[in-house]
Amino acid sequence: MTPVESVQVDADHGVPAACRAARGAWRHWARLDPHERAQVVGRAARILAAEAAPIAEAIGIASGRSAAEVWSAEIVPTLDALRWLAHRGPRALGSQALGRSWLQWYFRAGRHRLHWEPYGVVGIVTPGNSLLFLAAPQVAAALMAGNAVIWKPAPAGSAVAFHTARIFSRAGLPPGLLHVAAGGAETARDVVGEGVDKLFFAGGASAGIALYRLQAERGRPAVLELSGRHVAAVLAGADLDLAASGIAWGKLANGGRNCVSAQLVLVERSVYAEFVALARAALASVPAGDFHAPAPGSEAACRRDELVSDALGRGARLIEHAASGAILVADVSPGMRVVEEEIQGPILAVAVVESQAEAVAWINAGGGRLSASVWTGDLAQGEALARRLDAGQVWINEELAPVAQPEVTLAGRGASGFGASRGLAGLMEMVRPKVISRLPARGRRRHYFPTAPGVEGMFRATIRLGFAVGLVKSFRAAGALALSLVRLMRSTRDTA
Repeated sequence: MTPVESVQVDADHGVPAACRAARGAWRHWARLDPHERAQVVGRAARILAAEAAPIAEAIGIASGRSAAEVWSAEIVPTLDALRWLAHRGPRALGSQALGRSWLQWYFRAGRHRLHWEPYGVVGIVTPGNSLLFLAAPQVAAALMAGNAVIWKPAPAGSAVAFHTARIFSRAGLPPGLLHVAAGGAETARDVVGEGVDKLFFAGGASAGIALYRLQAERGRPAVLELSGRHVAAVLAGADLDLAASGIAWGKLANGGRNCVSAQLVLVERSVYAEFVALARAALASVPAGDFHAPAPGSEAACRRDELVSDALGRGARLIEHAASGAILVADVSPGMRVVEEEIQGPILAVAVVESQAEAVAWINAGGGRLSASVWTGDLAQGEALARRLDAGQVWINEELAPVAQPEVTLAGRGASGFGASRGLAGLMEMVRPKVISRLPARGRRRHYFPTAPGVEGMFRATIRLGFAVGLVKSFRAAGALALSLVRLMRSTRDTA
């Protein structure tokens, strides 16, 4: 039995035992050179690539996603992320020499190095809308950084998590470093309650905030990805066919459950009617079987119907129940639930705006701003607008796909959370800095008790030189510093 299998949380002592094992194992792992840890991650990627078919099948069964979507959205991006971590991780985590400012020449010269150290035991809670891609790269990054991991997957993803964990074990990961805690909300609370050194959470806002409060009570940090609204802005001059097809694809991917899929589209008035017609056609053209709509009577279907009814009651128009099961609601306005609430489902809301400024105001006023997109025929215009948007990611003329790139980071704004996941910024969330300064064992320290007459004048002259502008002022400042040093040496000699 592997160490991972041994901690499946079927008994009350499962999580405490996992945490004890992790605390006993991580220090040795942390002392290894990052290149050695990278070798384990790289081997795990190769094993996963060789055994991807059964994992893809398990994901498809658990999520209802098509085989093509599982391979394109789960398998390939995960493998790419692991390969990138194995290649890029050692360089990012290596120590670096720090420079020394000449402005503080008075202090004894020394050597300063920045080191990156793991937190210890991290808890990773992953969601059910992506069973591998939103989970395995996070786990790999934590291990790459030298941590031990307690991984609490979504209940639907437990089988995938155990399979993935066994792959890391076969890749040479030492025992005790990776534990899968299978269970529900109570298990997640147990993981945090055992005192993980840092929490990484992706999922619903209410569950995430509850776990964060528990973590904060212990004075320990967390990274929260709480989903949120994704708003697309379609500007006059955009390729409307491209925008409609891209937004429709992003909406229908994964049954509309991706938190970075557009739920609200803001369209400039001059192209509004044309875009609505093209979006309707794009949603209706999805082949049967390529999209899994919520089952009738399910919680997701009931919430969908509630949101649509609320919008229609406030003046919105129902354009079409597409054959795919997706719903297009036009003429929405602020205050409607389809505008204000996060929607993980097949509802696409469309609103007209009079200007780019109005679109910016809509997007930036939203509670959860994980991502946004801009569709425009003018790339410079798109770049300028993207910089004005208060969102962690902004895509220009694209939807959803940039998330799959291994170097791309997700970082929420507002109610969508804080901290970063994936990419270089996500990797560096797994470590904390330590600076070690080394000075000679012997020798006088001029800066100890600098009370001699003239010391203050020397400091003043140094500042004048450091901030002098122009050649003449620099020469004058240098002369003033030299004169102050002469006066200081004389005063020191006289008092000796």
